[in-house]
Amino acid sequence: MPDGQDAAMTVGAVRGTGSEPEDMAPPPSGLASWLDRPAVPGLITLLAAVAFVLARLHAWAKGHISRFILVGRHFVTPAQLPHGIAVSPTYGYDGQFFYRLALDPLNLRPTAYGITMDHSYRFMRIGYPVLTWLVSLGQHVLVPVMLVVVNVAAVSALGWLGGAIARQAGRHALVGLMLPAYFGIITSLSRDTAEPLAAACLIAGFLAVRARRPVLAALLLVYGVLTRETVMVAVVAIAAMRVIGLIRRQHPARLGRDDLPWLLPTVVFFAWQVVVKAATGSFALLADSGRNAGKPLIAPLKALEHNLAHFNAHHFDQVDLWLLQVAILAAFALAALACLRSTSAPLHERLAFVLFLVEICVVTPSTWSSLDSDLRSFIEVYLLAVIILLGTRRRSSGTWLLSSLAAFALPAIVVVTQRRLVGS
Repeated sequence: MPDGQDAAMTVGAVRGTGSEPEDMAPPPSGLASWLDRPAVPGLITLLAAVAFVLARLHAWAKGHISRFILVGRHFVTPAQLPHGIAVSPTYGYDGQFFYRLALDPLNLRPTAYGITMDHSYRFMRIGYPVLTWLVSLGQHVLVPVMLVVVNVAAVSALGWLGGAIARQAGRHALVGLMLPAYFGIITSLSRDTAEPLAAACLIAGFLAVRARRPVLAALLLVYGVLTRETVMVAVVAIAAMRVIGLIRRQHPARLGRDDLPWLLPTVVFFAWQVVVKAATGSFALLADSGRNAGKPLIAPLKALEHNLAHFNAHHFDQVDLWLLQVAILAAFALAALACLRSTSAPLHERLAFVLFLVEICVVTPSTWSSLDSDLRSFIEVYLLAVIILLGTRRRSSGTWLLSSLAAFALPAIVVVTQRRLVGS
């Protein structure tokens, strides 16, 4: 992956990036020049994430970081939980399953440590628990803390990656702060879920592909697909561009190092499916598709219809926030679609964006209708939209689009932050 100082030089060396940015801004000078490096947005994002976690720990969790996990009574036997884990009287949230796996990632029994898995597809998402287990040194008492630490580090990495991508596109590194500025990330950070780590692996993998480092790209995408199965959509996009290259005879017919970014994640992903099948008796991917996929467009349209009917013009509630978030995500997606031909983003990244759009249009109402998740499951659409917009030529209104969309998204970020500081 190119470092901060050389990031802008990488664009011309990347295969299939499309047109290079036109009318690139003159090099900044003075303080602006010093700030124009990926480490700066990375540090800003780190400080913001740490400040948010400390504020939530004080204001909502009352000093008990295990409350971030949101362990609910429905799937647990409180007496069998590790000592000191707070139990909520509610249904609980996804973080309780990541916590359960982080205690012992190789324990694939349905029930362990007082927590019962609701579905076998939970075992697919082993990357976040494994990393937490590693940095916890296998010590159960450290797991609640390290679940948060890993996510803080992942969010900070997104800031760094955003700065690097902005530099490659000929923009100031600070513009890359748009990459981690997604309201769903706040909820993931609040509830110990895997989206930040999966997103960091995905974007870092794409940057490694740009830099022609196939081994690094493959390893990052392998970890990405083991953290969140939706990263396989990006792997499919890379493989599809390989096939198109073969058809056009632009690529060699034999497999080589450049095929590792799609081949290795695919092999590892399905190998892990076999392991989970042997341990649980069912293929996790099939269990996930049955729960989280449905007919195209039915779920979003039904959710939109239902929530519009409950729109409250006099009091801003969760339905209103959901409608605002959908509008923001749609605005980013539509803007990125309009810029697909004018962006310098590589072709496989553009294709991945389109495929992620298709993916969110086939998920079931349980995903679309959730008023309390802040659309965290749709993070890849946002990330790829930002990358496409960052690479848009300045003379094709790219700067105006970015600033307008950032202003549009800010209210939702502020509201979600406020709500997570005082509520679950």
